[in-house]
Amino acid sequence: MKKMLFRWYDSDVGHSFRTSPMAIGAAVIALICVFCSVFAGWVAPHNPFDLTTLELSDARLPPAWNAADGGIWKYPLGTDDQGRDILSAVIYGARISLIVGFASVILSVVVGVGLGLL
Repeated sequence: MKKMLFRWYDSDVGHSFRTSPMAIGAAVIALICVFCSVFAGWVAPHNPFDLTTLELSDARLPPAWNAADGGIWKYPLGTDDQGRDILSAVIYGARISLIVGFASVILSVVVGVGLGLL
């Protein structure tokens, strides 16, 4: 594995990736998104599936940067109709999307290998 990684690092693709600030920035953002979705329980400020923490009085709050309309930093992206934090819903939704993506890849590999062995 280590030898394969060094081979990629020394290739033309690896050199192009290392010298491109746009590619490095995109990789960092993608890794941050994956980290946040995997550790959503610790990263997300609120649990959108916990019904005991819903506050209907906080329903339809605007984003925090729109303080003139009542936005607060407790909910950075605002809230939905039921008072759930939109940022937390996005983070937990990314977790579900990663699970679906990896499950479909694993299923396609199993089916492909099974058909290939026939």
